Amino acid sequence: MKYIVKQKLIALKPSYEILDASGNPLYKVKGSFLGRESFEITDLNGETLAMCKTNVNALSMIGSFLRYNFKKYHISVDGESILSIARSLNIFSYKFVIDSVIGDLSLGYGMTGSHQFKLEEKVICDIDKRKLTLGGDEYHIEVDDTQDHKTFLLTAIALDRIFYTKR
Repeated sequence: MKYIVKQKLIALKPSYEILDASGNPLYKVKGSFLGRESFEITDLNGETLAMCKTNVNALSMIGSFLRYNFKKYHISVDGESILSIARSLNIFSYKFVIDSVIGDLSLGYGMTGSHQFKLEEKVICDIDKRKLTLGGDEYHIEVDDTQDHKTFLLTAIALDRIFYTKR
């Protein structure tokens, strides 16, 4: 299924809106994005569907002084931890450490420069950041129908925080 994730720039806290491929609202993402970040996907009525939390440790604090995000993002759906993702210690490239109950996931790049999660060489999620959009960042995400979509929607937001947030 295809999704569009839009970041709202004019807000007290960074927030995101998740739309289907036709532009109809499906979910909202709200939470705290300072210190120990935590954010959650809610339906349009405000019911929590999935959560993402980070740990604050010595490495993430040192990284914030160097303007790198080394936080580890833990994504859980229905109280079960599904995926954790963190940037590796190499400050010269973006390599990631991924722990998942789904299987041995790898993160790479597609032909158009999008981020792709692969499971056994099959692309299960493609995250494409759109350039020059009005109002904030916009991501187009395609998730394989055999996977939990909320997990990869939160992972896309975690990648946005890792790549584009220097805290």
